[in-house]
Amino acid sequence: MIVQLVVASGSRAGQIIPVSVEKFIVGRAEDCHLKPRSEVISRYHCAILVGDDVVVRDLGSKNGVHLNGEKINAEQKLKNSDLLAIGPLEFYVHITYEDDFPAGLPTSGSHISWLAQSGSGMGVAESTDTVLLDHLKSLNQETKTEPEQPVLNLLKKFL
Repeated sequence: MIVQLVVASGSRAGQIIPVSVEKFIVGRAEDCHLKPRSEVISRYHCAILVGDDVVVRDLGSKNGVHLNGEKINAEQKLKNSDLLAIGPLEFYVHITYEDDFPAGLPTSGSHISWLAQSGSGMGVAESTDTVLLDHLKSLNQETKTEPEQPVLNLLKKFL
């Protein structure tokens, strides 16, 4: 399973943040995986837990965590395309299950964090890049939605 947060708004809209560990911590503390520079974010604000399901847990933050506009009070299961607000930051949740991958697409290791890398050295063949773009297009056609332009531009930049 590959879990990513896609920045929903602001100057970094469309940026992909891979959730590459089973317990992904968001907060201002040095040992957090995602460290926003906002005083509105608690030192240990929330955790995204990846197992059989993907869930978000508020870690006692002062300003809370909102899922699809509702403040969460307990651990909540995340679904693909949920809107997750962590303090002032908003992310779309993107979850891809291995069964959803076309043949030949890498599904293990670093959770294909190469999507968020730039330049050379990605270690992924060009044909795989084409497979990924084709797969994303087919998913959008199946759900009859158009992808947001910043996400497409970001993918094209790195693939």
